[in-house]
Parts: sequence; structure tokens; C-alpha cells
Amino acid sequence: MCSVTCVIELSSSNQFGDFDTGRLHSVISQNGPFISNLKNWSSSNLRKCSRVRQLPQKLCCMKSLRELLIDGTGIYSICFPEGSLGNLEILSACDCQYLQDISTIGRLRSLSSLAMNVADIDGLPYTVGFLQKLQRLSLRNCWKFSKLLTSIGKLELLEFTRLVWGYKEMIASDLSYLTNLKELLLKDAEQPEFEWPMRLLNLKIPNIEWIARLPSLETLQLSPPMVTNLPRNLGALTQLQELSLSYMKELDLTRLPSTSSLSTLRLKHCMIQEPYLSGLKYLSELELDNYGLAKIGGLENLKLLEVLEISKCSITNLDGIKDLPRLRKVQVFSCDLASLLELRECKCGVDIRS
Repeated sequence: MCSVTCVIELSSSNQFGDFDTGRLHSVISQNGPFISNLKNWSSSNLRKCSRVRQLPQKLCCMKSLRELLIDGTGIYSICFPEGSLGNLEILSACDCQYLQDISTIGRLRSLSSLAMNVADIDGLPYTVGFLQKLQRLSLRNCWKFSKLLTSIGKLELLEFTRLVWGYKEMIASDLSYLTNLKELLLKDAEQPEFEWPMRLLNLKIPNIEWIARLPSLETLQLSPPMVTNLPRNLGALTQLQELSLSYMKELDLTRLPSTSSLSTLRLKHCMIQEPYLSGLKYLSELELDNYGLAKIGGLENLKLLEVLEISKCSITNLDGIKDLPRLRKVQVFSCDLASLLELRECKCGVDIRS
């Protein structure tokens, strides 16, 4: 009864900021009658209201609404008439496992951020090309997704996109026409290590050479199945600042950009042909996870390195670590480093955990 009273009191007011309906399952069905009166409502949060099956059409009357958060609801469609929600900038519909119909998404012309992780959709409608203000797009763990339509190429302002392979083969579409793209997360869904090799048997090697033609790219996370090495011209990404690579069996470090922009490198389950990092002299942060070699070649040349993180590695030699003037933190997780006397001589903070 208290929750209902709270909602009625809010609806009778003329000034509102953000209103979080939280888990008020018992009153969701009553939203329609009063929701259209909330003219100054700027944010609607229906997260985890799993009993919500359909969005109230009265939302269309909320001219000031800029943020709509419906993560974890039971909705099966996002359907709004043309011209509604003209100021909506952020729509988050993650973990909506029944969401299938987004055919009218292109009518939300002011959208700058769209997230539909774990949605039941099998692709984006062609109308997504109408979202000319869209800057951030996240489609993680959309298992039915097979490819991106070419209409996404019309999104000239798109700066961030997050794609994750699902259980079906995901085609790594050529996105090189997104010249303003700053952040790209292109990866396989997280799977236990023993299942990962089996999945590779049923997948084709995707062509990712187009990544090297994204001139504005600053952050790249790459671990698609069957990709064994980097694009040949990755060094052309002169703006790249952060690079995360996983499960590459033939990683050639000479293909990495050696420009002053690349400051963070993360390698996980990678097999490196020539394990020398001396060409990456501008790195300030280096993370190695399941690094199968005994030594980090060229470590003494990373004079700008500030943070070194080693996890589940067979490294037994850290020669040169005491010669790194800016090193301030070393973190070691689940490694046998009993013989690494170099760590005892470090003047920086050392955190060792089993």
C-alpha cells in the first residue's frame, strides 16, 4: 500500500526529476492512467521489473523523457509511433530475453546510446540507419545475431560498438565506413576453456582486415573465434590507445602499432611467435594472462611502464624490471614466482596472490 501511495503522490506533482519505479511489480499495470501527466519526467527506470510485458503507450506523451531504462523486463517489443519521444537520448534494454520486435527503433531519432545485450533479436532493422545521432551501440550476447545490415554505415557519429559472437556463426561485417568509431569490442562469448576449442571446429575464419581502416579507433578488444593473428596493417591505427587480445595462436607483435598513442596492452591466452616487447616503448600498462613463456623479452626497454600485471603465467624471469624508472605497481596472481629474485629488488609496490 505504501508503494501505491508513493506513486500517486508523485503523479500529482508538477515538477519531477528522475523517478525510479524499481521493483514495484504490483503497480506497474496502473502506470498508464497517470504516466502521461509526468510532463517533466526526464528519466524512467523500470529495471528488473520482470512482470512488465508491454511498455505503456502513455510514454509517448512524455516530451521531456531523455532516458528509458527497461533492462531485465519481460517486454517482447519496442513499438512507438512516429514523432514520439522526440528527446529520448538513452535506451537501455539489456537482459530483455523475450525482446524480439524492434522494428520501430528508427523512430527514436534523438537516440545517442542504444544497448540491447542478451535480447532475443536476430538482427537490426534497416530503420536503424535513421538514428543519425547514435554514438554508442551495444549488442553483447545476442545469440541469434548473424550479421549487421549495411544501413549501420549511415551512422556517421557512431563512436562505440560492442559485438559479441553467440552460439551461431557471427559474421564480422566490414565496419570500416564508420570513420568516427573510437571503441570496438569484437569478441567471442565467454566460454569455459574446455569448450572453446570444440566451438572452433564449426566456425569459419572471419576477415578482420577492415579493422586497420578505422582511423579514429582508440580502444580495441579482439577475440573472435578462429582469428589467429592481427590484421596486417594494424600499425596504421595511429590513434589506438588500448588494445586487448585473446586466444591468438600466431600472434606477431611486430604488427602492433609502435606509435606513442598505444599505452595499454592486454594479452590473454595468446601464443606469441617472437616474444619481444621492446618495440612498444610507450606502454604504461601491460597485462599478461596465461602467458606461456618464461620471459618477457625486451622488458628493460619499457621505460614508461607504470603497471605490470601477471596472471596464471609460467614466467620465471623478469630481467630488467628493476631498470624501469616509472614502475609503481606489480600485481602477480596464481603464478609460481619463487625464483624471481627481481621482484624483491623492486622499489615499487608488489602484490602477490596465490
